[in-house]
Amino acid sequence: MNNILIRKLIYRSWHRGTKELDMILGNFAESNLHNLNETELNEYLVILDEEDPDLYQWLVNNQNPNKNIDMNIINKIRNFINDNKISYD
Repeated sequence: MNNILIRKLIYRSWHRGTKELDMILGNFAESNLHNLNETELNEYLVILDEEDPDLYQWLVNNQNPNKNIDMNIINKIRNFINDNKISYD
């Protein structure tokens, strides 16, 4: 895996601009990015380029993206939130 890319993704995950998404994505990134393949890392990178309000709706309110977003990573993050009882309030 590309460790430099993973470190950059972890940093971006912890520095979203909203505390809620920092907690969700930061914890997800630290726990999971080392286990993702290159395609999944690129999908995650696409998700990080999305606006915070959209990401919050997709991840927390379980709305489906109306864009060309791969649901694989969205579902992994949703499962991570549920499995780890991540608090985002």
